[in-house]
Amino acid sequence: MPPDERSRPASRRTQSAAAVLGFGLALAVVLAATLFAGAAADRANRLEAAERQNLALAAGAERLVWLQLRNLERAMRGISNDVQGVAVAAPEHLPQLITEFFAGVSQRQQELESLELTDAQGRPISSGRGEPDLPNWPDLRTPQPHPQSMFVGPLAQHRGQWLLPLALPMDDGRWIVARLRTTELQKLVMHLDADRIHLIQLAGADGRLVADTRGEQYVGQPDDAVVPTRIEPTLMEEDDDDQRDGVSRMTVSGLVPDYPLHVDVAIARGYILAPWWRLVAAGIALYLLYLVGLVYVVRVVRRNARANAQMVERLTEAADNLRRAQQLGRTGTWIADRNGTICWSEPVSDLLGLPEGQSAATIGEFYAIVHPDDRERLSQHFNEAWRTGAPYSLDYRIVRGDDARVRWISARGAATRDDDGTVEMAGTVVDVTDRIEAQLALEEAERQFRLLFERNPLPFWVFDVRTLRFLEVNQAAIDQYGYSREEFLAMTIYDIRPEEHREEVANDLANHQPGDRDEIRLWVHRRKNGRLLEVRIHATDIDFRGNPARLVLAEDVTDRMAQQRELAYRASHDMTSGLLNADALAQRIDALPPGPCRIACVQLRGLELIEDSLGREAGHDTLRVIATRIARLGERFGVAGHVRGEEFALAVHPVEAWGEALECLQQELARPIPGEDTLHRLESWIGVSDMRTGDDEAVQAISNAGLAAHVARTEHRPIVVFEPGMARHASDRLRLAGRIHRAIDAGEFELHFQILWDVAYSRPAGLETLIRWPQRGGGYLPPSEFIGLCEDTGLIVPLGRWALREAAAAHRLLERAGFPGLPVAVNVSLMQFLDGDIAHDIESVLREYELPRGALHIELTESVLMTRPEQALETLRRLQSAGVCLSLDDFGTGFSSMSYLKQLPLDAIKIDQSFVRDVHRDERSASICQALLALGHGLGLEVVGEGVETRAQYEWLAMHGCNQVQGFGIHRPAPLAQAIETLREMREWVDGPWQAFATEG
Repeated sequence: MPPDERSRPASRRTQSAAAVLGFGLALAVVLAATLFAGAAADRANRLEAAERQNLALAAGAERLVWLQLRNLERAMRGISNDVQGVAVAAPEHLPQLITEFFAGVSQRQQELESLELTDAQGRPISSGRGEPDLPNWPDLRTPQPHPQSMFVGPLAQHRGQWLLPLALPMDDGRWIVARLRTTELQKLVMHLDADRIHLIQLAGADGRLVADTRGEQYVGQPDDAVVPTRIEPTLMEEDDDDQRDGVSRMTVSGLVPDYPLHVDVAIARGYILAPWWRLVAAGIALYLLYLVGLVYVVRVVRRNARANAQMVERLTEAADNLRRAQQLGRTGTWIADRNGTICWSEPVSDLLGLPEGQSAATIGEFYAIVHPDDRERLSQHFNEAWRTGAPYSLDYRIVRGDDARVRWISARGAATRDDDGTVEMAGTVVDVTDRIEAQLALEEAERQFRLLFERNPLPFWVFDVRTLRFLEVNQAAIDQYGYSREEFLAMTIYDIRPEEHREEVANDLANHQPGDRDEIRLWVHRRKNGRLLEVRIHATDIDFRGNPARLVLAEDVTDRMAQQRELAYRASHDMTSGLLNADALAQRIDALPPGPCRIACVQLRGLELIEDSLGREAGHDTLRVIATRIARLGERFGVAGHVRGEEFALAVHPVEAWGEALECLQQELARPIPGEDTLHRLESWIGVSDMRTGDDEAVQAISNAGLAAHVARTEHRPIVVFEPGMARHASDRLRLAGRIHRAIDAGEFELHFQILWDVAYSRPAGLETLIRWPQRGGGYLPPSEFIGLCEDTGLIVPLGRWALREAAAAHRLLERAGFPGLPVAVNVSLMQFLDGDIAHDIESVLREYELPRGALHIELTESVLMTRPEQALETLRRLQSAGVCLSLDDFGTGFSSMSYLKQLPLDAIKIDQSFVRDVHRDERSASICQALLALGHGLGLEVVGEGVETRAQYEWLAMHGCNQVQGFGIHRPAPLAQAIETLREMREWVDGPWQAFATEG
């Protein structure tokens, strides 16, 4: 390389480094100027902001002090008017009355140390020490805006506390003198400076401090600030270097209007400029960091320029060497540079089918000759060789330019560097079409064989028909069975079969004839570790290396068969109890030998309580114990199954064993079930139906037995035999349930109201709601025919919600009709407590209709309270806290515990009408009613007598202290409009409801 060319990189390196350095220094100057200007502007802005803050704070302080003194001035004017009134009314008692009056004012106005009445010379007229210096106050010489303006005297100290004297002249020459505690003004300025960063001072005309935010110890000391001459706060330029407490501050001062006081507000310059100094420090650090970075960048530029120059030199040398190798080789050689140009020798042109004399092309032109399927692969290898510098070796196809024939060439090459450092890729090319085609044919045959056998994902093997030895196995078989290839080739097909299946395999091979089509069969095989698997075998006869053999494909179906068995089990069994489900049980019964069969369906109750109390697993354990007992009976007498939930079925066949089977079934059901810490007992009811096996009637027979069990449970009978009328009755109930559902949706139900009478006050005490269902043909369907069905089907919950809303709306109508305090009672059933959120429903109604406390009464039966006592107690307490009154209906007919009853938050109990009916003529009924009345009153509850129809019943209950009564003798249930008319008529019942009673017969 010429010397002048070698010196060019060093010159370029020096120029680039100098350019970077010059640009960096210029940028450093700009950055320094920017940082300085920014810091100066920030300092000015901070000082200006502090000045504005001081001015605002000083103005606020002046205003607050002025308001404080103005309020005192107004108060003293009021006192002056009161004093003048006393002087006119009772001049001889003026000192005594004024002294007492001032003492009361001082006691109420804690900010005043004293309040006195003096003459013009400051001598006291009322009790006190007077104000001798009053004529000499400087403030008296200053014109005031009002003849009775308040004057402020010089600061004085009395008994260790600083006081600010205040004086107000009266028309008769007297003066009202008050002494303001400076602590009040001290609190005022301290409150203004909540963050304690300002210095706020209040000073008087005598130049002494009246208040200071630094503390009360500064009160009374001289104020070293300049006294302002204007009311508006202004910056004290001559006081910029104020050195109070050794701290330089910026001070703003202003006069308090109308009073000889002025306010000074100062803030330390160090506090104002502290953030500015941090900003300056950050700017200096940033500037130094920039200078360090500039030095580093200049050094890196110089180092990289030097490295690039060395690389160019090496590439140039490599290119020179590559050109010399090409001249010496005189074969199919090629050279490619980084610019995308490829040059080759003359044999290469002939190989590529290019015109004679064409010895170069761009990389794109060359790729156009390469077969389209190999271009991307060639490009990747070629680029990888350039990137890594590794030798380049690749076989690929080209499409000749003259005859378009496809030829295989093998290219080899490596990167070289010329003397001047230029890197090039050089190599050779050879036509290898014949070799590649033969190799591809061999590889295709091998690939097909491996795809069909070796690489098949299913186990494949070949065994000799005569010796039964394995001749070949694929990798899938090795992986599946755990034997190595050598172990397989030393075994026979018997070695992968269980011992008990070998005879079956031998018979299958003996019966097989060459050429017969094999059926797909399931076999059991054994792995090397002893585990068994189920396989589906596909086999065919082949000729393997001149010997008869069989090709076998083994498909592992172990998991699939296990899943099918599991699905079949799940489809026919209940997963909790393990017994046959209803469908499978019916199929099993139909498959029994022909003859009479008797089916017993058992319904249980109590599992839900066990699950709620002890957990779901405890309920399942109990269910499994019952299922085990019934399963044993099924094995002994016929077949058993789990129909649904808490319902089991036992089919007895032959029927002659029915008596013994029923006795054993009852004994097993009565036997307690051991739990974790206790014994469980379940209630049970049995329904029985007959059938004949072989007639496919098991499904209907099981349903009939279940219906009989349901009747037994409803009627509380242990065993009920199915009768055809039960099905008709059940069908009628279903149709009636559908009608009820449609009636609820269509709003067909009505709410009637029965008036309760207050015995003690002889007036209506409330209304009880009763649901009525009008029919299309006229009249009403009795509640006894549909309320029980609503409870059985769960329809009582939406029906009860409707009744609650209607009752709330009725209370609003009662208010509009002139009966605002009359409560409305609603009956709540057991199902509303168990299947609904009755507390939420009632609270929603109270909020929606904005009912007051006590407007809604809820009546409950003892069954509601005793079914789930803890849940009932919590719900009742919640309702009572919401303002709902609670009554216990039909009291005395249930089995409620007295120890539990005393905990209930009840308001009233209702004596059932069965006791009231003969109370006036039957001693037993009278004794029961007396006991119930004593019990209710002893618990502090209201007692209501139900079913009152005669005057004698009413008089007996009234005489024995019954609080309220209801019944047909008082009022028959009627729509709300009629009930309101009756309420209006009852206002005329002076002597009670006598006229409403029928004559007792």
